[in-house]
Amino acid sequence: MKPSSLLCSCALAVMMSLQPSWADQELILNNDIPDVYTVKKGDTLWDISNHFLATPWLWPKLWQANPEIKNPHLIYPGDKLYLVWIDGQPRLQRKPMKVVKLSPSIKVTRSPITTLHSSLVMPYLVEHRLLSEQAINDAPQILGSSDQRQKLSEGDLVWADSELPIGEEWWVYRPLESFKQPDDQSVTVLKEVAKLSVKSHYQQTSALTLKSYRQEIKPNDVLLPAPALGATADLHFSPSMPPEPVSATIVGSVNGQQYMATKDVVVVDKGHLDKLQAGHILHLYQPSIEVGGKKGEYRYSLNKGSEKDFRLAPRAVGEAMVIRAYDAYSFAVVLSSSEPFTKGVMVVSPQMTQ
Repeated sequence: MKPSSLLCSCALAVMMSLQPSWADQELILNNDIPDVYTVKKGDTLWDISNHFLATPWLWPKLWQANPEIKNPHLIYPGDKLYLVWIDGQPRLQRKPMKVVKLSPSIKVTRSPITTLHSSLVMPYLVEHRLLSEQAINDAPQILGSSDQRQKLSEGDLVWADSELPIGEEWWVYRPLESFKQPDDQSVTVLKEVAKLSVKSHYQQTSALTLKSYRQEIKPNDVLLPAPALGATADLHFSPSMPPEPVSATIVGSVNGQQYMATKDVVVVDKGHLDKLQAGHILHLYQPSIEVGGKKGEYRYSLNKGSEKDFRLAPRAVGEAMVIRAYDAYSFAVVLSSSEPFTKGVMVVSPQMTQ
């Protein structure tokens, strides 16, 4: 077990007596919610979950998919959501909006609402990657341009240190922040800065044509294959609770800022090997504080672990949702925060805090 995970587990032991399983947890409805809700343009699944539930991570228990409806898990603007009771339990059902065809030649296309606003998370799903140190070392890298120019334009040639298949599209990524936990290989956040296509080869190198760019290309930038044609980031995952208790730590932000708050995307030191996946809700806690000394002389402890130290309960500071899980790390967006925080904040699943 990682030291950070051990610290989280110890600090939160007071919260973890006998927690109910996901299936046994009670749905808690908010007060004064309507029996019928019409989905509006701009709504997100997280908005609707919060509208109905005080425990929005239990959305899968509230949502009653109608098997008679095509794509019953999707919700569209204009749909009506009905709150009903089945066997004494609240359930939400969808009645699709009736689509009126203007003419046989006009096709009406509707887009389902997403879990979160696409402008908030899409850049981190499309433009950012998280790679191990070994994967970066194994990837092709940029050598530069033949005329040593710093600023390039569309159509200019850039050289890479490997022979790549002619005609293929490759994306250029810039390493940003690196994170390393004890006993773990370091990982680095990379951001896409340009798109290239392979034109020719010369002595085990490749010439690539610059198709588009966000920033200038620099030597040692990393090349990765472009996503498959038609591949899109999935924004239709459901808010939910991890299947098992999870305790982890925020090791930093994707963009490298020291202080993080609502709408920032952070890096968590647990991933899908720990059964995390997109949509999982996590609660954020400042680590517990120790107070030492004797009566009349209490002070915040400098020497941790004294027999007379008191450990104060961790302090809740917000919520986050996993938007992409890698092997041992995840990207998560901060949904709410009561204050700015720095790396080292504890991340725990809802069943550990109820």
